[in-house]
Amino acid sequence: MLRAMIVDDEELAIERLEMILSEVGGVEIGYSTLDPREACEYARTNPVQIAFLDISMPEIDGMSLSDHLRKLDSSIDVVFVTGYDSYAVQAFEVNASDYLLKPVSLERMAKTLERIRERRRSAEPESKVLPELKTILTEQEARVVGLIAEGLPNKEIASRLNITAETVKTHLKNCFRKLEVNNRVQLLRRAHELKIRI
Repeated sequence: MLRAMIVDDEELAIERLEMILSEVGGVEIGYSTLDPREACEYARTNPVQIAFLDISMPEIDGMSLSDHLRKLDSSIDVVFVTGYDSYAVQAFEVNASDYLLKPVSLERMAKTLERIRERRRSAEPESKVLPELKTILTEQEARVVGLIAEGLPNKEIASRLNITAETVKTHLKNCFRKLEVNNRVQLLRRAHELKIRI
């Protein structure tokens, strides 16, 4: 199941895309918003595999938003969904996974998602041994990751685990080092990839 986010400044466009993705299947829509700034905030703390972005939006356009999202997680597949074909060259220059013209058909969306799945499969190592939890994170570190997955800030995590906020930061640093990641989004994605129970 691919986890997706939709960003478009038109409510009807979001609703139509949600309907199409629901009919195609295999995609969990984690978040939809009219505001690109909210999308950035969401992506900071929640793993997103595919971002469906409108291009022509006020304040922050889809191209700029794509850049922000890729800085958070370079593995995000960006699919631009727009009513204009004039941005196509620019879209692929920023390494978009696809460029869809509105209105998007079920068949076109299905092809896009299949290409993304195939690319993600081919990017995975041919043989990958998934380590057990005890060989990666301590029990307390795993608890911290679990609470991060719930969207809790450090202070709340500290309260839940009856430890200090500084200790939470130390656990996070250890998790980042052990899982070879740089931020919370990458941490949750890596934990999911390794099937760590959190």
